[in-house]
Amino acid sequence: MYVGIFRISLRGKSFDIIFNKENVVIESSQAQTGNFKIIASEENKLYWTFLSKTILINDSIRQITSEGNKLYKEDPKTNSDKLKKLYKQITELELKKQKLIDSLISVNPDLFATRIIKASLMPDFKAYMKKKDAADYPNEAEFLREHFFDNVDFADSNMLHTEIIYDKIGDYLWYVANPPSIDSYKKAIDFILIRASKNNNIYDYVINTLLKSFYHSDWDDVYSYVVEKYISQSTCYNDEKAKALIEKSNIIKTLKPGNKVPEIISTDVNGKETILDSIKSPYTLVVFWASWCEFCEKAMPEIKNIYSLYKPKGLEIFAYSLDSAKQNWIDATNRFNISWINTSDLKGYKSFPVKGYNIWSTPTFFLLDKDKKIIAKPASVYILKEVLKGIL
Repeated sequence: MYVGIFRISLRGKSFDIIFNKENVVIESSQAQTGNFKIIASEENKLYWTFLSKTILINDSIRQITSEGNKLYKEDPKTNSDKLKKLYKQITELELKKQKLIDSLISVNPDLFATRIIKASLMPDFKAYMKKKDAADYPNEAEFLREHFFDNVDFADSNMLHTEIIYDKIGDYLWYVANPPSIDSYKKAIDFILIRASKNNNIYDYVINTLLKSFYHSDWDDVYSYVVEKYISQSTCYNDEKAKALIEKSNIIKTLKPGNKVPEIISTDVNGKETILDSIKSPYTLVVFWASWCEFCEKAMPEIKNIYSLYKPKGLEIFAYSLDSAKQNWIDATNRFNISWINTSDLKGYKSFPVKGYNIWSTPTFFLLDKDKKIIAKPASVYILKEVLKGIL
């Protein structure tokens, strides 16, 4: 039996309801589009009481916070008494919200709605520190680093029928990996997966969510870390799927600074074959782009300036278009007045270089030395210019 949340769209308005082995009766007034009332369903009465009342409290907290921020910017010393008063109001509202939630949970502890409400809450640092066996944490931030998921039941597969697991994973990654780094992401991922291991279904979901999160991103090393530690060493994954993930991870590892890039043999708009490895310039900038890419549209004038400035100093540009229609490629070539090496096999994202260079967005840059080894993979034209300034 399915237990979880359904999203219903009614006359242009969407809302969520809980389905858990009971009849759900909703009344909606045609005169008031989007307004509805739960007539029958203990789960949904509880859930919507929680949502409606906490929304009002949170709105009040946001308004008071906004007012406090203005007063603080004006003059924190002069407005000290007012700020203390506002802080007291926020504290009272937070306490009111907590009492509301506690009462809802205590009256209906066995409902699925109660588990959702509890899971959505952050663990209470003050309440924890009052326990006799409480560990000593210097502050709330360090407490949450280890207790962030205390209210989430990772053993309950029905949580996958809500947005709780997905939201909590994202929140924890943002909270712990802030500012983001490869190391902080790795630690956060390990922490999450240890807790998710209580349930195979949830564990698989979390693994897939993390892979999707880092699959198309600038954090290639994090993606490879997940694959190598949790996929390649596991026997729980479909062989074909695991093989594809491991293959991508291996490609990522070959595209590190100091490594030689894969060969590209392609043709220009006139059908002339060009081989990347045959370029004899001291430096080569490989640019993956496309006529339909709005970011390329903005970047091309900058690239043109870069070529004009650094061509005399030994820079060559090898462009590879991800277009599949030749005329679009030719039109864009003329529009941008491209004078550097400009090639394509007109296979779009199915081309061999796209896979070999792990291309998932355009424009993408690889700056190479005379031996076609990677010097840098600038994430933007601005970074590219800074790198070139340091080299040339």
